Amino acid sequence: MNVLILSGSNHGFAASAPVIRDFLSAHDDLSVALDDDKDVLASDGLRDFDVLVHGTGFTRGERQEDGTVQQVPVLTPAQEDGLFDFVAGGKGLVGIHGTAWCIGGKAVDLLGGHANWHPPGLTFTVSIADGDHPVTHGVPDFDVEDEIYMSAWDPAIRILATAEWSGKQHPLAWVKPYGAGRVFYTALGHGPGTFARLGMQQMMAQGVRWAGGSL
Repeated sequence: MNVLILSGSNHGFAASAPVIRDFLSAHDDLSVALDDDKDVLASDGLRDFDVLVHGTGFTRGERQEDGTVQQVPVLTPAQEDGLFDFVAGGKGLVGIHGTAWCIGGKAVDLLGGHANWHPPGLTFTVSIADGDHPVTHGVPDFDVEDEIYMSAWDPAIRILATAEWSGKQHPLAWVKPYGAGRVFYTALGHGPGTFARLGMQQMMAQGVRWAGGSL
């Protein structure tokens, strides 16, 4: 299975992307490429891959002259269309953390949810809520230092993992279809330390395989 990790500085994903590449590459059935050129999304070369791991997001905050922060697009319309068509056409998407941050419209439909606020980072337990799904089968609960997104989500998604904050469980990993393709999204991944956790590595590897249609 051919996997493309699209790296970039937005949401600090450039620090995590090589870590993800290294542990995914340890699996013989995964051929992993790492790129930071977003033009690949609008190119014919994207067809060579079965799964896209995307963590650089759809928007970034840009401070205005009056001190306010405005969310501006990270991808060009052609790059966005290439990503949406890739998944809708039957390929897989693994969305990481900030990919669902401050998005709307078509991107929410793709990912199945979004967030625009989180409490300060903390150490917490990631609880596997659905161990019967191929992405989380055999994955134990694990502790991590990260952010718990306060997400809004489509009730049709299948929630796989959660964490507790303020007495309630919040979804941190889920799956959904998109056209003929598959989407696995996790709100985890604020920094590379998250991807050093063995539970996270197992969930990611199984998530990539599932999104690519091999599980």
